Amino acid sequence: MSAALQPAPTRRDLMRAGAALVLGFRLGGAAHAQAAAPAADFRPNAWLTIARDGAVRVSISKTEMGQGTATGLAMLVADELDADWDRVAVGTMRPDGKQFMITGGSYSISGAWQPARIAGAQAREMLREAAALAWGVPAADCRTERHAVLHPASGRRAGYGELAARAATLPVPAQPALKDRAAQQLIGRPLPAKNLTPIVRGQAVYGIDVRVPGMLFASIERSPVINGRLAGFDERAARAVKGVRHVIPMRGNTFPDAELYIRDGVAVLADSTWAALQGRRRLKATWNERGADRKPRGGRLASTASLAEDFRRALADGTPDAPREGLHPWVSGLHTGTPEGLAQAFAGARQVLDFEVDVPMLPHAPMEPMNAVAHWSAERCEVWAPCHFQSLLLRALRELTGLPAERVIIHTPLLGGSFGRRLMPDYAIEAAMLSREAGRPVQLLWTREDDFQHGFFSPPSRHRVRAALAADGRIAALEHSVAALSVRQQSERASIAPSGLDRSIVIDGEKFPYGAAQMHVRHRIVEQTMRVLWWRRGFTANNTLVNEVLLDECAHAAKEDPLAYRQRLLAPARMLRYENEGDFETIDTGRLAAVQRLACEAAGWGRAMPAGAGRGLASTCTDSYVAQVIELAPQGPGLKIVRVISAIDCGRVINPQLVKAQVEGSIVFALTAALKPAPTVVDGRLQQSNFHDLPLLRFDEMPAIETVLVDSDAPPTGIGEPASHCTAAALANAVFAATGRRLRALPFDLGRVGGAGA
Repeated sequence: MSAALQPAPTRRDLMRAGAALVLGFRLGGAAHAQAAAPAADFRPNAWLTIARDGAVRVSISKTEMGQGTATGLAMLVADELDADWDRVAVGTMRPDGKQFMITGGSYSISGAWQPARIAGAQAREMLREAAALAWGVPAADCRTERHAVLHPASGRRAGYGELAARAATLPVPAQPALKDRAAQQLIGRPLPAKNLTPIVRGQAVYGIDVRVPGMLFASIERSPVINGRLAGFDERAARAVKGVRHVIPMRGNTFPDAELYIRDGVAVLADSTWAALQGRRRLKATWNERGADRKPRGGRLASTASLAEDFRRALADGTPDAPREGLHPWVSGLHTGTPEGLAQAFAGARQVLDFEVDVPMLPHAPMEPMNAVAHWSAERCEVWAPCHFQSLLLRALRELTGLPAERVIIHTPLLGGSFGRRLMPDYAIEAAMLSREAGRPVQLLWTREDDFQHGFFSPPSRHRVRAALAADGRIAALEHSVAALSVRQQSERASIAPSGLDRSIVIDGEKFPYGAAQMHVRHRIVEQTMRVLWWRRGFTANNTLVNEVLLDECAHAAKEDPLAYRQRLLAPARMLRYENEGDFETIDTGRLAAVQRLACEAAGWGRAMPAGAGRGLASTCTDSYVAQVIELAPQGPGLKIVRVISAIDCGRVINPQLVKAQVEGSIVFALTAALKPAPTVVDGRLQQSNFHDLPLLRFDEMPAIETVLVDSDAPPTGIGEPASHCTAAALANAVFAATGRRLRALPFDLGRVGGAGA
């Protein structure tokens, strides 16, 4: 398999894909929905089908993994269609190689806002025309209502199923009229998720639930050291386990030689998962660990301790134009003003703030471990894979099998979470390789320990920020330097600019709407063999922590209230544009200021608090505007989180119930990252193995969560990730308000921060 399977999606790609993935709502210029002959079902486009019994199926090109995308997209179509919500089903289409399929960046709803509604409106108008033709009346005299077309003057009524065959023969209207807000019946309602009932009843089919006739179950033993190679194995004890059918050695590849990383291993295939696991435990495998770290680091194996030292060296190195062992050169992402102006601003500053912030690597830890079912024969390769980058998986399978796209069939079952991990379909490729060797369908299941030890982590980074404050407390100059492991350098090298710039590392550091005439943001990539992958939008949370802690420090230096300071710098309301890989991200400082005020108002900002308690504010804009206030109270020698209040402006709210659920889930996720131990690697070996030593936030640790949604007529924006981005910063600022102590390295230990001025 070649190293470069597919160029990485840029932000522009994702925005285009958001539209392209629902362009199937149009017919692509075809004059009619179907052939002139009546058909059993009405299919005005590839994404919407109305059966003769009236059942409606919306086929989306986005992946449902608990974020509510399937429900939201179906609501957009069904509202314009005037469909009976109870008769609407939704599922993910199969990739065909003709369009780019990826779910990420919180772009699913925003990309579909217009095309999905147009799709529903097209079908609605065709059904109305079909009824008018049948009744011999003008279409203008007919209307649609709850899965039927009505002719009020005569009292006639026809269900959508009755009209499906005739509607299928009609031209597709190119620009049907869309409903105004007052006429919308579903958009804005707190409807339960479409898949909620089968999930609660245990009927939903996740990847781990897929069963195929004749299927074997597989588990893979891998090297405990990253990039370790298989030296040998003794399979006799494994084969003695009842039900074990095959023991298959697997030759993978090594980082950085391949962007899609497949590890060496020995797979045990059996009649049941239990038998496969028992056989795996009895294997005796030996590994060649020499040279496992292929970076120019003197042969040292990866470790979090050496990574911390690399970060320290990267930020302290005074030779920005020369690479060092394991370090790339400095690359500028943004430079407003001039180097001379930057130096002058610092020289003439009333006060200079200079500090570092550490963000460790963190596990994705979705509840459903990695798994896939594959059946690879000479004629076709069929895969059931819970992934959300189907285009990458399709291309990888085509390269692996040599089959054309039409003979590679990918099914996308429900995902039991991802947070970015399932963008990389390595586990599905492993399943296909094993199926080919066994000559039968194979389900590969990673254990929880496999997920932690052989998976990916969020990209860690260390930031040094220097801010020059003017006499009026404003930020005259800002210098933000980042040392980081790069997702793109590891697995998406085609998206690294010729200059060495990885835009994903710095863009959310550059998006700083608080004003600095002189501003320099730069990064330095550090290389180690610890594999990193997008985690709730990659570096956004890292940079938000830096920016929002900085703002609190500036407010304190200026002797201003943190809210008042932010509001002063955001005024007057204005539109700021930030270039990002050929696209532009816009921040409306008025909308950002408004969510700050709303969150603080809901939190009772300014009200006196008991001794040792405190509130912290942080906000961000990643298409959606989010502000959070965290309230802390004393607990023994430390602090406990009492409340988290979020104000969200995500444009039109499609489903407030699902938005609030996403906000709550994001906060749980972000608090886990902020408070729980981070993974450690020693001599290439992860030291933790499961949730007992990489724990999640528990029920008894959960604060009260309150969400305030802005009522807006702006187009909708995403909510799957933004609410997780400013939580750690709000927590750090709350700790300072309560104790006078600045926390600048995750994770935070709230049990030992009590005492004002500590």
